[in-house]
Amino acid sequence: MPSSLERAGRSVAVRRVLFVILAVLAMLTAYQYYRSRTAYELSLYKTPMGWGYDVLNHGNLIIHQPAIPGIAGDRGFADEAQARRVGERVISKLQQGRGMPAITQEELRAMNVSLP
Repeated sequence: MPSSLERAGRSVAVRRVLFVILAVLAMLTAYQYYRSRTAYELSLYKTPMGWGYDVLNHGNLIIHQPAIPGIAGDRGFADEAQARRVGERVISKLQQGRGMPAITQEELRAMNVSLP
C-alpha cells in the first residue's frame, strides 16, 4: 500500500500535467482566434452624394470609395446598407487574394444596389 507521501507526490504530478494540458489548450484557442481575425476593416460614411466606404488593412487606408464603383459620375450609394454590402464583397475578394478587386455592374445588381 502506498504511503501518504507517495500519494501526495502523485497528486502533485497529476495537477502539473493537467495544468500543462490546460495551458496548451488555452494557447491553441488564442492562436486560432487571432488567426481567424481579418486584417481588413470596413468604414462607412455619409457623403454629399450618398454613402461611401473605406477599406483599411491593419488601420491603413487601401481603398477610398465615395461613389458606386464602375458607374460613370460621382453617385454615392443610396443608403448605408448598400455601401456595406459592396464593401464587404470587396473585403471578401481581398481575403481570397485576388489583388485589388473590381465590382461589376452584374454584382451590383445582384447585391440590390440602386444604379442610376
